Amino acid sequence: MQFSHIIRPEEILFPKIPFDAEIGIPQSDFRKLKPGDIFFCEDGFHESGFSYVANAPEKGALAVIAPPGGAERIGNIPIPVFEVENVRKSYALAWSRYEKNPADGLRLIAITGTNGKTSVSSFLHTLLSASGISAGLIGTVEYTSGESHCPSSYTTPPPDVLYPMLREMKNKGITTVVMEASSHAIAQQRLYGLQFETAVFTGLSRDHLDYHKTWEAYRDTKASLFKQAKNALIYHNDAQAEYMGFSATGSVYYYGRNPEADFHIRLPQCDSGGIRYTLHSEKDVLPVFVPVIGNFHIENSAAAIACAYLEGLDGKTISQAVKQLHSPTGRMEKLDLPTDFSVYIDYAHSPDAMKMALTSLRPLTKKLTVLFGAGGDRDRGKRPEMGAVAEELADLVILTDDNPRNESPCDILDDIERGMKKTNHVRIENREKAIIRALNQAEKGEILLLAGKGHENYSIDKNGKHAFSEKEIIKKWATAIR
Repeated sequence: MQFSHIIRPEEILFPKIPFDAEIGIPQSDFRKLKPGDIFFCEDGFHESGFSYVANAPEKGALAVIAPPGGAERIGNIPIPVFEVENVRKSYALAWSRYEKNPADGLRLIAITGTNGKTSVSSFLHTLLSASGISAGLIGTVEYTSGESHCPSSYTTPPPDVLYPMLREMKNKGITTVVMEASSHAIAQQRLYGLQFETAVFTGLSRDHLDYHKTWEAYRDTKASLFKQAKNALIYHNDAQAEYMGFSATGSVYYYGRNPEADFHIRLPQCDSGGIRYTLHSEKDVLPVFVPVIGNFHIENSAAAIACAYLEGLDGKTISQAVKQLHSPTGRMEKLDLPTDFSVYIDYAHSPDAMKMALTSLRPLTKKLTVLFGAGGDRDRGKRPEMGAVAEELADLVILTDDNPRNESPCDILDDIERGMKKTNHVRIENREKAIIRALNQAEKGEILLLAGKGHENYSIDKNGKHAFSEKEIIKKWATAIR
């Protein structure tokens, strides 16, 4: 492909000189540079592309794309340096063009919010697929394209992963793609240039402040997604609902338990058998039963159903498709065990998510135990809040590690304990040992919630990434006691 096809001349701020050549691929990762590639010099969260750009000619790069003032900052190198208004935006456009604009003709739906993205996107993908629509899914747990399923590496992939994926989906005949939109991806312009049929907002609570620094920056990042959508579907009961609605440039619809919502949840019930409610809209009254645990799944399933309505499905079709809904992997997932107590795995890793998970399980048992930790190198401020929520709603709290990364597990647990006033907790830094102890001491009728890791099958510490599966640990334990 020609250079001028991925970076158009009018997009170059400086220098205004003729340049065209057959290129390899657009690259923002210096380690992947090969002869003929174009190096997009981005400032990252931990390191800058400027640290490597002087060596780009040795790797065979044909040119460098840099932000305003970048040419002067880089200095004299033997390949051209072109300045653009925003390198990340240009990188997204470059990959779209390199893959021949695969999003054109696809119906794209984005789900954003602190919690619920994975569940809503999974529910919606199931509804669309069960209704005869050829749908793809891009999310935290997996990427799904037709019959193909593969574990995901990103909640929302970067352009060099996203656009080849969209191209593959389109080539397979996929017509609608449901994707999770993380705040990191929005801030990093991974979705720049895409137009969404509907963007869904599931709510906002504390998370990712290590990256966004302030609550306002986190909120505004989420809100900016709605400028790229024809329809905005917003959770009415959230404190930021009105703000998100005003940020939208297309049609705005609300869902939730508020009677003023366009899709109004009535008569909600949640028990050990599942969730029930009726969803009222201008055109329909839909009785809903979904065999999943968790009061929060009432809102999650309602968001998916409301979005299906906006996609043009009728109540009868949706009613049949709802029967196929199930909990996504690692989202309030009940394990099948030969025990007289129950074990659930959930991804809850923020104060609000912890509260929702424990509140859902609390009425189902006389003894509720939660085992959790907090990720290292992440927002420290949420740790004591999670501790306070856990000790208030659970009978026993087991504090342990959860991807400590470069931090001391002991220091992380100290942070969590700062929010705890009661004595109903113990500390066991090794997560596997903590799980085994929790299983060995569980009582009849007890519910044990393993929170924080969900679908993850790895652990990250100062030595890197290691295989770690809570399900495998529990499976081995269950086999041993038979």
